[in-house]
Amino acid sequence: MKTSATAELAPVETAALVRAVSRAPSVHNSQPWRLRVRGADVDLVECVDVALPWHDPEGRDRLLSCGAALANLQLAARALCREIATSFPLSGEVTATVHTRPGGAPAAEDLARCRAIGRRRSYRRDFAPGRVRDEVLVELLGAAGEPAVHALAPAKVDVLAQMLGFATRVFRSDAAYQRELDIWTAHTFGRYALGAVDGVPEAAFGDGPLPAAGLVRRTTPVPDDLRLAEQLAAETLVLFCTADDTRRAHLAVGAALERVWLEATVHGLAGSVLTQPLHLTGFREHLAERLGLPGLPQAVFRCGRPVSAAPASPRLPLGDLLFPDGSSRPE
Repeated sequence: MKTSATAELAPVETAALVRAVSRAPSVHNSQPWRLRVRGADVDLVECVDVALPWHDPEGRDRLLSCGAALANLQLAARALCREIATSFPLSGEVTATVHTRPGGAPAAEDLARCRAIGRRRSYRRDFAPGRVRDEVLVELLGAAGEPAVHALAPAKVDVLAQMLGFATRVFRSDAAYQRELDIWTAHTFGRYALGAVDGVPEAAFGDGPLPAAGLVRRTTPVPDDLRLAEQLAAETLVLFCTADDTRRAHLAVGAALERVWLEATVHGLAGSVLTQPLHLTGFREHLAERLGLPGLPQAVFRCGRPVSAAPASPRLPLGDLLFPDGSSRPE
């Protein structure tokens, strides 16, 4: 793509950035972000009115989602032959500002991950037998790119299985949580298709237990701890931890997770994210203690070889993601 010779972003460049951000993963596919372009700078704005009080009472997953959008924004800007610097306001609706200027050709790994943005899917099914090769796992962990984020393969999967099994039973019986999940289920196929622009597609839900199920529904089987431990041991898991539990830390985890996910996509792998159990009171602290983690767990990523295609999630119209010129809010 031909880029602008001036510092200011051209309309075609802005469109490319919006498309990349639109494909970022988000909690319940809620897409809680908007972009504001100011010359060569792009503000990533958190939509705090997108609330999930039962799944995400503190807005932590919403910030992780914004972090994933930020990673896509940065990659897309580099793919446009832009040099970037990113600043992070301490408060307010702007979570980050990406400052761009014309630069050189992108690094090969950045270009490959940027091209993977449109192919990335949430895969809530069992993977093909066999764990990810060690050398590939090293590349995935190395893609995180956030010094404040520890990305690691967890040990003691029997302990993790016990705690995930407990969380499954809690969420299955939580009527308020299940009602909220129903609201965010996008019925995008069949005779009752609603043409949704957000939410999780019905076809994207798995019908098995964790970890493949991803989100716990009323019909999600309650896993036997031993069986779940066997399943976890057969998969490749990455835990994302931070020493701090701040806004900046949550953004960093979201960005790191998306880079790892895109690197997995480059390698022909599929993946999905577990954050639901981490919202139970005391769960993260207890898990960190029992697993000897270097900080609080913020997300669990599972990946492997897919055995079937995963459906694409619906997306908001691109025009809805961009503030009009001179406006602080979309029309």
